[in-house]
Amino acid sequence: MIAGFLSIASPAQAQAYSTCDQWGQYSQGNWTVYNNIWGQNHGPQCLTVNSIKSWYVDANHSGGGIKSYPNTAVRPQTPLSQLNSAGFWYNTSSTPVSGSDYWDWTSDFWSTGNQDEIMVFTSWSGTAGGWGRQIASNVTIGGVLYASVWQADPGWNVLQLIPAQQTNTGTIDASAVWRWAASQNLLRNTTFDTMQYGIEITSTSGVQKQYSLNSYSAWWNNTSGGGSNI
Repeated sequence: MIAGFLSIASPAQAQAYSTCDQWGQYSQGNWTVYNNIWGQNHGPQCLTVNSIKSWYVDANHSGGGIKSYPNTAVRPQTPLSQLNSAGFWYNTSSTPVSGSDYWDWTSDFWSTGNQDEIMVFTSWSGTAGGWGRQIASNVTIGGVLYASVWQADPGWNVLQLIPAQQTNTGTIDASAVWRWAASQNLLRNTTFDTMQYGIEITSTSGVQKQYSLNSYSAWWNNTSGGGSNI
């Protein structure tokens, strides 16, 4: 079954790593790409990493509930008072939507101990966020207009920033988002611990489909001399 699943035509690039393992991962320096199939009742999903800045997944999921969040992650672990800059530029592509496809490209910013999670959506099929209560609308942060901001508490503090327009290419100023949330007293802990970007996949309508982070550049730095970029 796995051999057949891997036979899909793939982008013509040299591969640094590939896996169909649920928790497969590829690291370079401080940065890691995760296959991250964490949800229940998931189907097969294979991750191919061209480089730390480019990867794609071939996935086949159906039904409700998030199945996976393949993503690129780094851990700045920097207090807000020491955070200079953090963010990323992205270019994504997704198989044309059909049936009951449900997915979203989103970043996840976490505070220490996973007390806070800020989701910044960039594109989606179905709906993006919008759970809990709406706390703001038409807010511009880091040059991006967000039509709505939502907050939920499933056991930790979750903020969801939903842009006025979907984009396959763009830049997210993570440090600006973090500072905005802190300035609005929306964070339980202000240490910028983890920065992720990837795609949450709920359903591909039971058909194998491909989702690609074609190109990705990201960075963070602080006043203590720490920092990293790809």
